[in-house]
Amino acid sequence: MLTRVILPTPPLRAFVHHYWVMKADRISAEMNIVPTGSMKWMFHRRIPLVVNGVVDNSNVASVCGQYYRSIHVHTASNTHLLFVFFRPYALKMIMGIPSDTFMEDNVSMDQLGVPDFHELKCRVLDSATDEEAIGIIESFIMRRLHDCSDNVYLKPLIAVCNAIDSNPAITLDCLSDIACLSERQFRRVFSEHVGMTPKQMIRTKRFFHATKMIQTLDESVFTTIVNDLGFTDHSHFNKEFRQFSGMSPTDYLAHIREIKRTDFIRGYRAYHE
Repeated sequence: MLTRVILPTPPLRAFVHHYWVMKADRISAEMNIVPTGSMKWMFHRRIPLVVNGVVDNSNVASVCGQYYRSIHVHTASNTHLLFVFFRPYALKMIMGIPSDTFMEDNVSMDQLGVPDFHELKCRVLDSATDEEAIGIIESFIMRRLHDCSDNVYLKPLIAVCNAIDSNPAITLDCLSDIACLSERQFRRVFSEHVGMTPKQMIRTKRFFHATKMIQTLDESVFTTIVNDLGFTDHSHFNKEFRQFSGMSPTDYLAHIREIKRTDFIRGYRAYHE
């Protein structure tokens, strides 16, 4: 099994976080994908994933919206995946569709009814190499951004998302001040561009930071995580963690250990950049 992280070209780094490629021949893997706060494009260049026990062989290129629960995936033994991880605020600016349209959904590009996305799907899936596929994707994104008028919310949303990343305990008042918008307007703009409410993003990022910290632990002692990330107490931490992941922090640590045992930890961590 091979996994790779590929960075976008400099002009797109404000919109695309990274590309993630996974190839598997004669080997399958199972893992829990946890919420990251990023929306994605997913291209199945071979056999699609089994997601929560369901496989849809017709959905080979899709828009993956924001979600708040972990997803259990099982790869086929002949898998070739290409993901595009977007900055939280970027997808509406590229697609021209409100991001909350895709909330907790995985929508086939063919269902969008936009000929450009059907063509993108066909060209990416027919490309000979991942590098060629990424080149097609980047040219498509650059064209879509060029076709769109300047978005006055880009800089405020970048500042807001950076603030949440650096301080998952930040308040909504602070965020609306950073965006220089009224609280009501800020909520609307944020949800439309990011695909979830500001409060949901704060909770998601705090949970995501907790998973990163757990991955570094050797034993089930979570006091530092509780204190550093602003959870009220261990009970609050356990409840929040279970809501997002469907498992306790201790069970998640055991899941990480199993992934390490199967030597898939690099690919897992790369997906959850």
